[in-house]
Parts: sequence; structure tokens; C-alpha cells
Amino acid sequence: MRQILAHLRTLARRLILSCLLAASVTIPATASAKPMILATIAQLGEPMSRILGNCATVETLLGPGVDPHLYRLTRSDVAKALRADGLMANGLNLEAQMRDMFDRMSARKPVIYAGELLDPSKIVLTGGVVPDPHIWMDPRLWAEALSASATAIAKAFPECAPNVSQNQATVLAEIAAVDAYIEARVATLPPSARVLATAHDAFGYFGKRYGMKVLGVQGISTESEAGVAHIRDMAQIILDRRIAAVFVETSTAARAVDAVIEGARALGATVTKGPALFSDAMGPPGTYEGGYVGMLDHNATSVVRALGGDAPERGLNGRLNIPRQHKDTSG
Repeated sequence: MRQILAHLRTLARRLILSCLLAASVTIPATASAKPMILATIAQLGEPMSRILGNCATVETLLGPGVDPHLYRLTRSDVAKALRADGLMANGLNLEAQMRDMFDRMSARKPVIYAGELLDPSKIVLTGGVVPDPHIWMDPRLWAEALSASATAIAKAFPECAPNVSQNQATVLAEIAAVDAYIEARVATLPPSARVLATAHDAFGYFGKRYGMKVLGVQGISTESEAGVAHIRDMAQIILDRRIAAVFVETSTAARAVDAVIEGARALGATVTKGPALFSDAMGPPGTYEGGYVGMLDHNATSVVRALGGDAPERGLNGRLNIPRQHKDTSG
């Protein structure tokens, strides 16, 4: 019975979406002379709003703590996308539930998939097949994606071209600075400590860029569940490699990480739960961690300090306020 009800709900959502798309020609365009650009994730929306400046209004669809892998569009989301003059998404199957709608809207407005503007050879393929969408974890790669997206926006909205030329260099320079900071801080970790264990495989590009082995309790999508055998294997790795901390994420549940830590402690490991990292979502808008550079600063500083490396408590720009760890080793 539950399967039937779930199927009916899915059909109802599709019917509502089809009706809204069919009626989209009747929805008035933005009254302001400024185009409104709707970005799916803040990793796109925040830096692009700075690059575009006052030539456009950039809004972000998914807020803090929201998991894009699992998110289901609401009717208000659809209406907002229909009213937007342009859409920006990461692509690479991150926003799988939105792809069909965005592709259909591309006949009426610019739709930019930032990750898909990159050279395909730079995209990590999990298992040699499935693209890893979390490219913002490599600042150099994300800077390329932002630059290509800004060029596409300037082409679609020529009035924004001067702003892109004026603002892009500043934003990219800030990203380059945090990239250099992360590289230097990770280098203070002994090679044996360069293991990043997190809730799901969102940090693959981070690990590749900075030479860290990455272990995820779940796969690249949070739709996958962590099995008992995988949790047991991770617990054993934590013991064998003397990993000091395992990290939860702000956009995923902590259950699987707690199970790994409990299992590792039962085996005799001394391991803590590190500060929550920003993976698929950033911090609250208007905060330092709500910006792309602040997100990266928070993650890198948290990881390096928790694993025994050298990083300033307040981070690169002296603006972090990371909660202190409680070194509870009870189990």
C-alpha cells in the first residue's frame, strides 16, 4: 500500500510540474530591469553574486543544511525557477531531481551547468563511470567553473559583461589565497595523518588536490546507505591507521559517523568526532562560513587541527569560530 501511495505522490508531483511548465508563458517576467539569476547551491550563488555585482540579482535555491542529493522541489521552487531570467546549477547529477525541469526550461532561458563547462578529463569518475559532482572542493577547479559560468552569463546578459570584467579577478584572487592556505596547512600533517574520514564521499576532489586519502561512510550520493560491513571495515581502518578524528557534515545525518566511531572505540581506537564540515551546503547567508572562501577555510582549519596539524584557531582571515572538540574516548 505504501508503494502505491508513494507512486501516486510521484505522479502528482510530475503532473503539477507539467502544468506549471505549460503555463509558464503566462508568468510575468521580472519587473526590474535587472535580470534575476537563480542558482541551485550557495557554492555557486555566493561567488557569482559578487562577480555579477549590481547588474543582476542572484538568488540561491537551497539553503544551509539542505542536501541537494535528496532535495525535492516544491511548487514555490518551481514558480521561482519559472520567474528567473537565468538558471545556474552544478550539474554532473548533483541536482538529479531538478535536471528534467531545468532542461525543459532551457528552451526559454539560459541554463548553465557549471561543472559541465569544465574539461571532462578533470572530472573524477567514481568506479570509472559515475561523475563525482563535488568539484567545489578543489578551489582551483571551482575557480575555472566560476569563470566559465561568468563568461556564459555575460554572453546571455551583455549588460553584465563590464561587472564580470571588473569583479572576477578579485573573487578569483581570494579563492587562490585560500587554496594556498589549505595547501600549506595540510603540509603540516605527517603523511600518516593525511586521512580524511567523513560522512559521505564529498571530499574526493579535496583529497586529490591536497594529497589526502578520503574515506566516506556513504558514497558520493547521500541516497546510498552505509552497510554494516562497510562501517566495520572503516572502524578497523581507523584503528589500524590511528586516525584521530572522523567528521560529520552539516547537510547529512550523523548516525553513520557515530556508528563508525563507536565501532572503532570498541576495537580500542582513540578517536574523536571532529567539527561538522560543510560539504553539500555552506553556512548561513551573511556569515563568513556562508561564503565560499569561509566554507573552505572552516573545513581545512577544522580538519588540520583535529588531525594534529598546525593551523590558526581563527583560520586564514581570523574570522572562524570553530567549536572546541571534546576528546571523549569513552565507548
